[in-house]
Amino acid sequence: MALLPSRTNFHISAASVLNDIKKGGLEKRNEFIWLHQERVYAIALIATDNPDHAQELTVNAFKNAFSSLETKLPKKDSDLTIWEWLSDFIVDACAEYHAQNSGPAEDDPAIDPGADGSANMDWETTVLLGVQRIKRCLGNLPEDQQKVFYLRHHLDLNYAQISTVLNQSVEMTMAALFRARVQIVKCLGRG
Repeated sequence: MALLPSRTNFHISAASVLNDIKKGGLEKRNEFIWLHQERVYAIALIATDNPDHAQELTVNAFKNAFSSLETKLPKKDSDLTIWEWLSDFIVDACAEYHAQNSGPAEDDPAIDPGADGSANMDWETTVLLGVQRIKRCLGNLPEDQQKVFYLRHHLDLNYAQISTVLNQSVEMTMAALFRARVQIVKCLGRG
């Protein structure tokens, strides 16, 4: 669930959108890219910290997404949303980037999600007390927590996808998100 409303609906059925793209040709593909490029690029930039590499990953994600339309489309009765379908392509591009340009995924053996509560935390409904307060609270978070929070609550990625984008373990992702949520709740509680 996204924390802040988006400008477009990313939760519509993938099957109907992809059928339209397949039938509509270049114009439909360009429209689709126009609607989704900002989100895909944001993930790529977070993964790479480099605008040129992020642009390359974004282009590759869309190329791979459109190539997949030649082989298979989601079933009409599938619950798969367009964002769930598309996000897999940018996450895969990030994984490939990290495999070529980074070491193995970061892991911190001192992190135990079972001990700090992050493994069982379900804070999908963060208190909404106003966009300004939330932005101020988000701005006070350390950068790693801002990235995890943004990827989860604004770009709707799951833990595994976030871990791939940031090239870190799922446990580190869960711990960072838990800490970010705790800090935001504390900040919002103070006013």
